Amino acid sequence: MPTRPDDEKLRGLIADYFGAGSRLRILRSAPAFGAPVFAVDFDRGVRHYRTLGSFGPSFGAVNPDELQVTEQSSMDLLYPAHLVFHYERLMSLAFALCERPMTALLLGVGGAAMWRFLRAYVPECAPTLVDADDSVMAIARRWFYLGQPVVIDTAQRFLAGNTSRFDVVLVDLYDSRGPASFDEAFWARCVDALAPGGCLATNWADFASNRAVRPMAEAQNAVARARGFDTYFVTRRGFRDNLIQYLSTGDERQPEAITSVLERFARERRLPDRGRGILEHCIVSTGFPLEI
Repeated sequence: MPTRPDDEKLRGLIADYFGAGSRLRILRSAPAFGAPVFAVDFDRGVRHYRTLGSFGPSFGAVNPDELQVTEQSSMDLLYPAHLVFHYERLMSLAFALCERPMTALLLGVGGAAMWRFLRAYVPECAPTLVDADDSVMAIARRWFYLGQPVVIDTAQRFLAGNTSRFDVVLVDLYDSRGPASFDEAFWARCVDALAPGGCLATNWADFASNRAVRPMAEAQNAVARARGFDTYFVTRRGFRDNLIQYLSTGDERQPEAITSVLERFARERRLPDRGRGILEHCIVSTGFPLEI
């Protein structure tokens, strides 16, 4: 693999972040993402992980232009189907909020964590995968066990030409600058793509410090209300984790139903530890959380 002048600096940042014993598998440019991406193996106690990472600005930092390592997706090498990140487990509740999830649209594939989860725990659900960066998908295929074709396109262009409907739509779209920019037209297409009784779930990272997030989340809520629905939010207390926005159109679409829905889903799907901890220490809010 050719060495760029700044590769040694990036390798140093990776080693500092994941530890001297970490093993860098690949470091390459990702033009559509807008920054180099990498796969690295590392240990945490007795657990062995592989993470898809990138470099981006630090929101809320004194110098936001200073590069920092960002973990995009992670895989437990002994249990690849387990969802390592808490926000991914929250996103998976979209399948619990849908009575019979037979089809899903994953806008943003990353390290294929949700794809592996579906294969193991919701095998009857047929996912359609869309990602804008073929370089990232090449890493997912080589290092994260992705074994399904991916539509290489932006979510906006895909939805503009889409005529299918899906029981679950997941929006997890980021580049090196943060979340992609979404307007009401985008959210309208997402809702149009939902089958009756379906659920849309959106991942908002850096929501407490990135001022662009709240207007986009409120735009989604405006579209939902225009269709006779509402959205709600779930995050851990303390603003230290991602925020997940749910737009559920099924019978159990009220925020207070999510706990019982999780319990049933964890039992029926035999989730690890029966799904304990997904909603622990979380708040459920009908408005964009401002204070915890």
